[in-house]
Amino acid sequence: MSRLSDCVGFLQVELRQSSELRVFSGFEEEVCEGAVRGLDVDALCGPQQGQSWRSCLQIWLEWLKSAEVTLEQMDYLSAAVYALGVAPKLAATDYGTARQRDLGQLWTDTIRGFLGEIAFVKWLRERYRIRVELDYSVGPLEEYLLRDIKRIDGREPGLNVSIKTTKLSGIWLDVPGAQIMHSDVYVLVRVGVTREHFVAFLKAISVIRDKLFSKAVEHGVVDEKFLEQVWKSLPEFRPVPAYVAGFLPIRRGGRAADLPDMLEELPQSIHCRIFDADCEVKVKRAEVNSFLGFWHPGRQECREQLVDILKRKGRNVEGKKIEFAGIGDFTRAWHFLANSGRLKRRGDEWSALLQLL
Repeated sequence: MSRLSDCVGFLQVELRQSSELRVFSGFEEEVCEGAVRGLDVDALCGPQQGQSWRSCLQIWLEWLKSAEVTLEQMDYLSAAVYALGVAPKLAATDYGTARQRDLGQLWTDTIRGFLGEIAFVKWLRERYRIRVELDYSVGPLEEYLLRDIKRIDGREPGLNVSIKTTKLSGIWLDVPGAQIMHSDVYVLVRVGVTREHFVAFLKAISVIRDKLFSKAVEHGVVDEKFLEQVWKSLPEFRPVPAYVAGFLPIRRGGRAADLPDMLEELPQSIHCRIFDADCEVKVKRAEVNSFLGFWHPGRQECREQLVDILKRKGRNVEGKKIEFAGIGDFTRAWHFLANSGRLKRRGDEWSALLQLL
C-alpha cells in the first residue's frame, strides 16, 4: 500500500470514529494528497525520529484537528460580496499566460482566495482569541496586494501578512512575481471549495428561485414544471472544509528577526535563487516535490541551478523532464515557491509569530 492510500484509509477510519474532522468527509483523498505529497506529514514527524509511517500519520492527524476551521454560508457570503469589489480590478489573463478569464470566473476565483483569508481569521479567533480585521479596501490594486491584515486586536499589525489560498490537494505556497518582496510573513490556507459551491450558494440564498426563475416565468421563457426539475437537480450548500497549513516568515530589515530559522535575506531583485530542492526520480522524468526559492520555467539558468542541486543530492536527473508535483506546466513568469512541508506549523512557532503581530 502506498503512503497516499495508507493516509486515505487512516483518515477514513478517523472520520467514522470521531466528529472533530467530520467536515473533511468526502475530501479524504484531497486532504491526504496535499499533506503527503507536500511533505507535511514528514515535517511533523520525520524519518530521523524513527517513527513508523502510521505513527507519523497519527501525529499529523492530531495536528490537523488543531488547524481545522469550518466555513459556513455567512462566510461564503462575505467572501462573495468583497470579491465582487476586487474581481473587476484583476487582469483578465491568467498570470504569465494569454488565457482569458471572464468576469464571472474572476469572481469565483477571487471568492476562493477570500475564503482562505476568512478561514485564517476564524482560526485565530477560535484558537487564540485574537481578533483580526482583513483589508477589504477597494482602492488601487497595488495597495490591495501589499497586505491582507489591516488591524489586529484593534491596532496596526507589527508585520505585513499575506494569506495565500490553495486547494486541499495543493502542495505549494506559490507567490507570483515580485509579491514576495512586499510581505514579512506568508500564510498558506487549504480550502475545499468544489465546482458546485458557487451554484449551491446562489440556491441557498434564493437568488436562483426568487430572481432568475421568477423573471423567467414572468417573461414566459419556461414553465414552472421545468424550473422545479432544475431546482431539484441543483446541489445543496454544505460547509466548506479548510485548515491553516502553516506560514513562511521572510526576514526583512530585521522586523521578524526574533523568529528562529528564518529564511535568509531575499535578493533585492528577482533572479534565479534556489535555496533548496529535492525530487522523486521516475523513468522519464523527475518530479520536484520539495523546493524553496525563485523559479521561472523559461529561464535556462533556473533549470541548470535546479539540476545542480538535485545532482549534489544524488538524484539522477540527467536528460529527464523536470516537473513540479501537482503543477505540470507552470505559467511562464517568475514564482517564489515553497512546498507546504517547509512551512512552520507547530504551536510554539505560531506563538512566536503572534507575539510579533
